[in-house]
Amino acid sequence: MDKNRKEKIVAIIPARNEEKTIGGILKVLLDSKRFDEIIVVDGASTDNTAKISESIGAKVIRSPKREGKGMAMKKGLESADAEIVVFFDADLIGLTKEHIPQLVDPVLRKEVVMCTGERGRCLGLPYIIASVDPLLAIGGERAIRRYILEDIPEKFIQNFAVETALNYYCRVNDLPTALVKLKGVQLIPKEKKWGLVKGLTDRAKEIWQIIKVRFLIIISKKDFKIKNV
Repeated sequence: MDKNRKEKIVAIIPARNEEKTIGGILKVLLDSKRFDEIIVVDGASTDNTAKISESIGAKVIRSPKREGKGMAMKKGLESADAEIVVFFDADLIGLTKEHIPQLVDPVLRKEVVMCTGERGRCLGLPYIIASVDPLLAIGGERAIRRYILEDIPEKFIQNFAVETALNYYCRVNDLPTALVKLKGVQLIPKEKKWGLVKGLTDRAKEIWQIIKVRFLIIISKKDFKIKNV
């Protein structure tokens, strides 16, 4: 840990039935020595996600029902007092401790208020798209100043809509952001985890949530103006 650093940094991982990958992710985060606290928000898992997380040393917040990614992120934030919050998906593969400074340092140095990581998908096409349209930077790995998520009304952060809402908040308020490539980091495909039918269904829901919130935020610009800074 950098002894000269004064600001606290917390890692928050929304998770549901991710016993196969959560342990590896937590070990990387602990090994990086960049976090004052690591929190797993367990969304009503029926496997050993919570048990594994606790055994490795993470703080676990158990939710009795599946509330969705956005609300899990907010619940984790509410239980922490850090000014810098770094979110990670729970089904990552290929994450290493070298990736952590890519996300954390630009925010810690106050160069930006949010730094989003783009994984190596589809030959780098998502990175190119997000560079052209920042609202499409929907990677789950991102470091932010906590007030950004605190300021956004809950109706805009349901499930996977949260990432678009975070992007829009920064855009409306002319806040500096960064987009970095996380080389070698991948997600386990939904179709592989849940089966073809459920995987495709979940993917369709995710796409619909992103489209829906994009429409809603355009007509609700005033709701995204800075309130808590």
